[in-house]
Amino acid sequence: MRYKMIILILVLVAIPQISFAEEPNVTIVFSSETNDIPPEVYKLDALISHFSEKIDILRDTEVSKESFSGTTHLFYFGANPGTIPESTRERINQLDSPLYGIGYNVNQLDIFNKLETTTKQGVSKFYQARTDHFLTFESTDSILTVDGPTSIVHASSMHNDKKQAVIVQTDDHFYSGIHNLLNRSSLLVADSLFDFFKVESSNEHLGYLRLEDINPSTDPKLLEEVGNYLLDRDVPILLAVITVYAEPGSEQLVHYTDRPELLDVIQSLEKRGASVISHGYTHQYRSSETGEGFEFWDVENNQPVLVPSNETPPLLKKREAFSNNREYTEYVTTLLEGETAYMQSKLTNSIHKLVSLDLKPLGFEAPHYTMSHSGYALTSNYFSNIFGQVQFSNENWEVMGSTPYIAKPSLLHGMTLYPETIGYVRTDLPRPVDEMRRARDELMIVRDSMIGGFYHPYLGTEHLSDLVNMMESTPGFRWLDLREQNEWVRTENVSITATDGELTLQDDRSRVMSQLSLYAPTSFLERALLVLALITFVAVLTFLLYTLYLRGQRKKRLFKERG
Repeated sequence: MRYKMIILILVLVAIPQISFAEEPNVTIVFSSETNDIPPEVYKLDALISHFSEKIDILRDTEVSKESFSGTTHLFYFGANPGTIPESTRERINQLDSPLYGIGYNVNQLDIFNKLETTTKQGVSKFYQARTDHFLTFESTDSILTVDGPTSIVHASSMHNDKKQAVIVQTDDHFYSGIHNLLNRSSLLVADSLFDFFKVESSNEHLGYLRLEDINPSTDPKLLEEVGNYLLDRDVPILLAVITVYAEPGSEQLVHYTDRPELLDVIQSLEKRGASVISHGYTHQYRSSETGEGFEFWDVENNQPVLVPSNETPPLLKKREAFSNNREYTEYVTTLLEGETAYMQSKLTNSIHKLVSLDLKPLGFEAPHYTMSHSGYALTSNYFSNIFGQVQFSNENWEVMGSTPYIAKPSLLHGMTLYPETIGYVRTDLPRPVDEMRRARDELMIVRDSMIGGFYHPYLGTEHLSDLVNMMESTPGFRWLDLREQNEWVRTENVSITATDGELTLQDDRSRVMSQLSLYAPTSFLERALLVLALITFVAVLTFLLYTLYLRGQRKKRLFKERG
């Protein structure tokens, strides 16, 4: 027996043990002319979140002795030319961790002090060494080319057929002269992160196709034709459903209960395997039309939605209008209470009404991808994922973008981002799918990139075959099935979860009340008519009761007289 135990121990020791690498602890230090985190830094955070969710962001003036405690990977982002504080430089120089420098000021750090950078304007042509691929992007870029001792050149810019290094590596340290991460050239930076974090690629490209802007005005026959065509081809489609349709310039609202044929089509597609995602309650604000207007951003004032659409919003003051950060924070907190109430109502009503229609929403897409940073934090209480792009600026809705791969940006507070990366079929172009193919081809320089796009059902099936063939021709392509991703959607009374392809609904609302909510008035005109109807009903009921009372009194008098 003793010999058997010794042999067993020796066998266990001899078996190779599987070890799992710990998630990197990442710190981003940035230099900027403003106190606010620049949109480019938020984009960098989004790219890094594909590799780690443990990310701290610090301005160079905020770095303390404890800032790098536990940091395994450090990024320095120089948004503008300037001087890095001496204490910050010393702490970066003393850190024994891989460093990735981006943009300006990096030669102030010991690791990069021998690099010389030169600004180049109007650059659109690049070369990636890993894939031996030349790229020409539509938009031009301002970059910093690199001269100096390096061990590996990962990417170069092209000028007069000559290569000039822009992303380089020395030992475990990287530098990128591509610093406008909101431009398309950031794809080169995104791919270099695999080498910086020493992560192996899955050699797979997930893809999805979203049927966009489905609302009560959608043509049910076209939706049925498009949806069934895709499902017949084993495409696990996403249905981006808007709960209510608002006619432009009026108070008239159209509900799915008014369009039973359309509702039957959506329910049928979901039963066949399509996944419903909430695309807003009305996808509009003020008097705009559903699908055209914004819902979670006041685009006229370019600020968060602070009041309901029938009220005049205050204009959000800038930080410079206040003497200190405390006063500004208190001011913003008070104003954002209106945004919180507005969004909670919209998100809750959207989920509840979809569930009452026997649909099970499993994700979220912000109308026109616009939302404030506080709005993302609030939305994360309702949805575990979001589709499309991210608004990186809290002051300008047009400063938005996406990652080339699935990510969990800090801005999204735990929500998984399934990025839209190839756009949509544009019928104003002579060959609509070619533009999406060009975007797909650019994404091929990024390992594990997602091929995500959308399609409007009103186009019918004319372009679907070319689109699906193009997507499925991607090397290592596989369709994303949202039901297999263990996602959830929830409110205080309702929850939908996906586990191994199965959807589970828990609805703690009263069944009667949840069905009555489908017919509850939502517009001012509908409410006014309901109030008028109630007043009329009460008046008639009072008249009937009074008539019955008078008849009763008359009978009593007759009985008394006869008695």
